[in-house]
Amino acid sequence: MTDQTTVIASGNLASTRRTITGLLGQLVLLDVSDREALQLFTDAGLPSRALEEPDFPISLEQELLICMALVRRLDSERSALCVLFENNEKMGIENLGVLGMAMRHAANAVAALEVCFNFPQLTWGHSRLLVQRKPDAAVFVFNMQRPEIRDASSSDIDALVEYCLALDLMTSMSNIQDIVDSKDPPLHIRFSFPEPPDWSRVRDTLPCPVEFSCAETSVAFPAFFNDEPLPRANPLVFRSYVSIAQKLSLMLAEEISIAERVTRWLWAYTPPLKRGEVASQLSMSERSLTRQLGKEGTSYTELLAKVQFERAKNYLRNPALAVSEVGYRLGYTEPAAFTRAFSKWAGSSPLKWRRYHVQS
Repeated sequence: MTDQTTVIASGNLASTRRTITGLLGQLVLLDVSDREALQLFTDAGLPSRALEEPDFPISLEQELLICMALVRRLDSERSALCVLFENNEKMGIENLGVLGMAMRHAANAVAALEVCFNFPQLTWGHSRLLVQRKPDAAVFVFNMQRPEIRDASSSDIDALVEYCLALDLMTSMSNIQDIVDSKDPPLHIRFSFPEPPDWSRVRDTLPCPVEFSCAETSVAFPAFFNDEPLPRANPLVFRSYVSIAQKLSLMLAEEISIAERVTRWLWAYTPPLKRGEVASQLSMSERSLTRQLGKEGTSYTELLAKVQFERAKNYLRNPALAVSEVGYRLGYTEPAAFTRAFSKWAGSSPLKWRRYHVQS
């Protein structure tokens, strides 16, 4: 028998270069309070101001840490999958902003997918997506490389992967329905993990058959991925939104100073990026970076110290973290080296600073 399956598109949604917008959307989706969100962000090494700046850059590692914390905050009687299904109406192409508008006005569904894969840093996904055309369906298959997260248990990683796969599948499902302007349900949804204990909460409200413990995580739609124009296809509007997406993806808006761009990239990784790595992110040489920072009256070393000091204070406010662990997260291999650096910044040792500020 001839295999009539063909690949329509394939790409990685899990770009390491991304903004915090996707996480902010998850906070709304899961009804996380501002106070809880602030704790989640600072525990992951982010500044509090990131909550107010949707274009703030973060690393995929930081996002996964916060996603894992979001899953942990659910009580034992509520699975992340059921919560996502219960909030499915909050998902939609408008949540992708400019990228979503470009996809909606693309010539056809395949062109919309190409836009998505061309700007993965604006999709805020976590998995690799493979789209296949079968005789009677278009199948979206999601795979996620199992992440390595320090001090996370195997069960924590399992829960994180399940959450990320389910989130990517369900947001993609809503996006697909929006770009083809149809609320017709998928043919079926399949998950590669077991059925959650609380599945009965949502079983009667499902849009289509849902299966568990399958070979792969996927969602299937009727075979509409062809050359048929999308309902809102508009070449001029499409080009306009793609142009804006290109500029956003560079994250190099002219109104933002070099010092601010460097600071944002230092916040985006723990331990923070080295001078050459920051220069690479900004598409310039180390010498040019040093020269331009000098014109703004600062330096990489000075900006790094400011970020490390604020991040250290955020970590030290969490009594569950040992001082040695705080130093490790900041990139210090020796606790004594962290103590010396912090004492220089704060005028007191990390332990003394914690005793005073945590109790006050």
